[in-house]
Amino acid sequence: MTAIEKELRKIQEMPPNIQQMALAALLAEKFEKYDVILTVVGGAAVQFYSDAEYVTGDLDAILFGDTKEIIETVMGELGFRRTTMYRHFENPKFPFVVEFPPSPIEVGGRHLDKFNVLKLDRLSVRVIRVEDLIMDRIVAGVEWRDQPSLDQARLLWLKNKDEIDLKYLTQFAKEEGYAATLKKIIQ
Repeated sequence: MTAIEKELRKIQEMPPNIQQMALAALLAEKFEKYDVILTVVGGAAVQFYSDAEYVTGDLDAILFGDTKEIIETVMGELGFRRTTMYRHFENPKFPFVVEFPPSPIEVGGRHLDKFNVLKLDRLSVRVIRVEDLIMDRIVAGVEWRDQPSLDQARLLWLKNKDEIDLKYLTQFAKEEGYAATLKKIIQ
């Protein structure tokens, strides 16, 4: 068994609340060798911050750097193959796909440039901050009339309210025009 196969098996055996982040950390290490930075966003971040109370079928990872050919190389080394969807990669060893949405990372009209760093054993990965993720879900909930996104924002609030920078979150919501929605979420 190769070192990569051992690493993938180790990740497969992890609990759902950390499995995607562990794979993301491995991917981040692989992409970093090509000067490409990976940041986890979307449902995988919701899954992580909710301790898998919310579960998603994909790992959204935004890449910064020249990635055109690098994605194929890195994902191929780990046994992932592109699906019929251009940005999606799958590996039969995992119950989720890896998706690479386009950069930059934006929520509403705000370009994000601060992230949390999650350390897992010897690896680490950048993750969208929970405050920005709550706002992402609020924007989606309001603009797309998507109640599940608002439910996710509420879940994120309930699971993380003791660590959330409420001043930042409130200011963000006010500046983007979602203060009333945020108020309902955090009641």
